[in-house]
Amino acid sequence: MAASFANLFGIRAASADHDRKDDPQLILNLAATAETLATTFYYAALTAAKFKLPEDDVLYLKLALDAEKYHLDFLVSNGGQALTNQFYVPANLLSDPALFVQVGADAETAFVGAYLAATRRFAELGLDRIAGTTAQHACSEAQHLALVREIGGFAPNNLALPLPIYYNVSDAVPTLAPFLKGGQGFIGPVAAPSATQIATVLGGVKSDPTQPYTKVF
Repeated sequence: MAASFANLFGIRAASADHDRKDDPQLILNLAATAETLATTFYYAALTAAKFKLPEDDVLYLKLALDAEKYHLDFLVSNGGQALTNQFYVPANLLSDPALFVQVGADAETAFVGAYLAATRRFAELGLDRIAGTTAQHACSEAQHLALVREIGGFAPNNLALPLPIYYNVSDAVPTLAPFLKGGQGFIGPVAAPSATQIATVLGGVKSDPTQPYTKVF
């Protein structure tokens, strides 16, 4: 799946451009954009998918949506701003369950990789507490990756370690580009859901409360 995503969306392996230094604001903005995309993806799956999912899979997706919204709220509260609130998506995303699983797993692979890069950069800057928090986010996205793979009938825990595909968070920009600009095989734009819309589709489902690293230490 990682290889298919690399071919489709232009993921590059860990960048040789190690001298480029992402600043904290850029990292927060890119992360907020990715989280806004993630909430859009899971919300669309729960409200507009043309294929039926078992009840336990629906619960998985609701908990993932709630977690992505939690991540986004944290980023915004710390100054992050999403670059857009509307996205383009593969045309058959909500009618082809195999494509839905592929795109979902590939996107979560990218999110994990980006948060690992953010953790590295924040640690380099001496921002240890926010580095701890982005590591938490990477762990959460890895859980979502496992659950999406399980929904698709794949072994959920196939990786000994998450894939280190980015050195800088900005290396993920080519991955986001088709979702931001569209392109062959993409339709849209699709508006990101509001907080009220998310709460409505969750119907009271909530993740167990967890404090970010920045509030614990």
